[in-house]
Amino acid sequence: MKRWYAIQTQAGSELKVKEELEKRVRELGLEDKFEKFRVNGEEGYFLVPVEEVITSRSQRGRAAEYRVPYEYELRIEPNQRVKRGDLLAVKPERRIEFDAKVLKVETLQRVILELTNRNEEIYDIPEEKRIRRDIRVGEKVPAHVPLTSDSDPRFFTKAKGKVVARERVKRVTLERLDDGQIVVEVIPERYAAKLKEGMILRKGDLLEKEDKIHSKASGMAKIKEYKDKRVITVQRIEKRRFFPGYLFAKVEMGEDVLELLNGVKARFVGNPPLPLPEDEMKVVQRKAGLIEAPAAPRREGPVIEVDFEVGEVVRIVEGPFADFTGEIVEIDKEKEEVTVMVKIFGRETPVKLSFEGIEKL
Repeated sequence: MKRWYAIQTQAGSELKVKEELEKRVRELGLEDKFEKFRVNGEEGYFLVPVEEVITSRSQRGRAAEYRVPYEYELRIEPNQRVKRGDLLAVKPERRIEFDAKVLKVETLQRVILELTNRNEEIYDIPEEKRIRRDIRVGEKVPAHVPLTSDSDPRFFTKAKGKVVARERVKRVTLERLDDGQIVVEVIPERYAAKLKEGMILRKGDLLEKEDKIHSKASGMAKIKEYKDKRVITVQRIEKRRFFPGYLFAKVEMGEDVLELLNGVKARFVGNPPLPLPEDEMKVVQRKAGLIEAPAAPRREGPVIEVDFEVGEVVRIVEGPFADFTGEIVEIDKEKEEVTVMVKIFGRETPVKLSFEGIEKL
């Protein structure tokens, strides 16, 4: 007879231990001793209930942010999952639309400053000027400070902001051959075609190479639009364990199953292993998505006056902890939420619920 058991391991290593134990079950031919589950499209013999949490900060640092000017074409949608290396945006190659003569090619140093309202100011500085060392991408710059070492008054910041780009660009002056009109193009140096003064360009000749922006992180993509650009933020998705340090399995216990854990930094809870109560395992199964959690009754009409008190013991009627009883430790009238302290696997666990999610005993 298969019963539910808990396996204790070091917090943070649950998924690694699960992978190792899954491998051992197959190698030792113990598949018939374990009940197989299907969670999030994957089959296995051990449960590690997790929730995905989108966060702007994680153990690996800040969320990745990408500046995408409007001449780039987006290749993702808002709230789309992306992986490291996925294509976020493309700036197509640009070809000249008329016959022209190249009159002048100048190399400039471009500094782009993002203001507090997310608008941008662009400073094109001659190549012979030396930009100050502290003008680096990501650095905050006060208003009315020089960008160049010689404090040239032409290149003082107009407002405070953050440096979001510092690059070399080519300013190309063209003369149309059909009507003599002067056209000026500014192209990032790393994408500019090889152009020389006096060169004749024909319609369709390359001016600017294609540029691609790839994600350097995995997560959920958020897109915001501003006057001068779009900003793509890839927010990292963390997997947080509902029960840190525990795995769960439904198994027919025996010596062969006990030996499965030899050499693995994990042990069955209890000596001998103690089967878990079915009502407590409902919480694990609901958290893992194996069984559906009851929903709160649908409320209609005006808000009901709170008739619960801190310290009162109530029954939970919705969510993974449905059918459990616990003590109210906090009531938030503005959010219409209560915090109930529930005891599971011998530990006190705080659970936030709506007012409709509890009932009096």
